[in-house]
Amino acid sequence: MPIKARPFGCQEQFDWGADIHSVSYDGSLSIRVLRNRNRNDGIEVTSPQVDGFRLLDEVPLAEYWIAEDFPSGYPVLEVLNGGWAKEEDARLGYIEQRREWIIVTAGACVSVFSNHEPEIHDAIWPANV
Repeated sequence: MPIKARPFGCQEQFDWGADIHSVSYDGSLSIRVLRNRNRNDGIEVTSPQVDGFRLLDEVPLAEYWIAEDFPSGYPVLEVLNGGWAKEEDARLGYIEQRREWIIVTAGACVSVFSNHEPEIHDAIWPANV
């Protein structure tokens, strides 16, 4: 299913060494994204209220990356059309529009359903955390 998305918040392009460092959920969702697998800095994307999230390797999402309207290189995107929300709505017969965000890296990707915009902050953490 084609996807249409736009960069959100972090306008800095990440390189092909970017990856998801960690995902934590304790009522709010926190996702740490490495700028490069060989570094210990990146961004932390937090969503205080989510309706759902999933983490997938980038390979099952390859059809997204080839879409004409897919902005490559940006770690946080707002999905405007297509994506996981569209798939779920079609599968479940929902007509309600959900707001979806996707955190994209060359390693793993996290899709998030939330009606609230995520917060994005630069982050540095110990290499062993």
